[in-house]
Amino acid sequence: MVNTDLYYQAFPNDRRFTKCLVYTVYTLLLVQVIMTCIDDFNIFAIDFGDFVTLTKMHLAWFTVPVITSIVSLIVQSFYAFRLYNFCQSWIIPILIVVASLGVSVAGFVTGAFCLEAGYLTAINTRKLSISIGVWLSGSALIDVTIAVSMTYYLMRKDTCFWQTRALISKLIRLTIETGSLTALVSLATLILLYGFPGKDYYSVPANLIPALYANTMLAVLNSRLQVGARPGPFTMDDIMSIPALFHSNGTNSAATPQPAPIVSIHRDVFSSSDMDGPMEMKRVSDGASA
Repeated sequence: MVNTDLYYQAFPNDRRFTKCLVYTVYTLLLVQVIMTCIDDFNIFAIDFGDFVTLTKMHLAWFTVPVITSIVSLIVQSFYAFRLYNFCQSWIIPILIVVASLGVSVAGFVTGAFCLEAGYLTAINTRKLSISIGVWLSGSALIDVTIAVSMTYYLMRKDTCFWQTRALISKLIRLTIETGSLTALVSLATLILLYGFPGKDYYSVPANLIPALYANTMLAVLNSRLQVGARPGPFTMDDIMSIPALFHSNGTNSAATPQPAPIVSIHRDVFSSSDMDGPMEMKRVSDGASA
């Protein structure tokens, strides 16, 4: 919720499509919170003292597998599109989106089976074990694939500019951390489900997955607040496109196109004590000599 508010205030000039993605994910998480609160009120207030109620499915069949599948599909598709900006090929991004669609279908099927089961402790049937395994293991595999692919293409963007190297290192670290986190939580849910049959320990990490996916996307978008120091907010293309740092003026040019400013590198300044000292960069207007 805080990350969404930060995004809303910091990047009002982002593309409408990007803002729709963010606010759609926010709405889904809000629906999950409201439905979870309804379940909690029924369990701990209306049916207080009834231990059987603790293991009833209530609305968890929708708040966990269905909402998680929708949010993961949105976030993984977002990463797939960002990956296209690096590799300039639709092969890997399309494979990621298709796989994410298949995993989401498995999540919807899991939700239907959970509704049929009725109890959190009664989901160890064969068909539920298969659907949950495909859903969570497939989602974890997609997250790892995205992290590995983006790290590979980012590392190929070698440059002699220390500012750009720092940005690439930051994006690599952010990609690995977010992708690994969502994959680990999905695998932890599977381990608790299969390792403790008849118990509902798995419900704790399972309820965290949608929020983790949402925050990984918002972490990527909001990380633009810390990139460089230049006038104007960053546009959507800046966060995952290294050349945009040198060819974008930081404004939303969709309505009023403007020529990109020319960047001239005058010299690198190195001191004897710091071999990675600052580099002087200067923007010059069109027609001016470097």
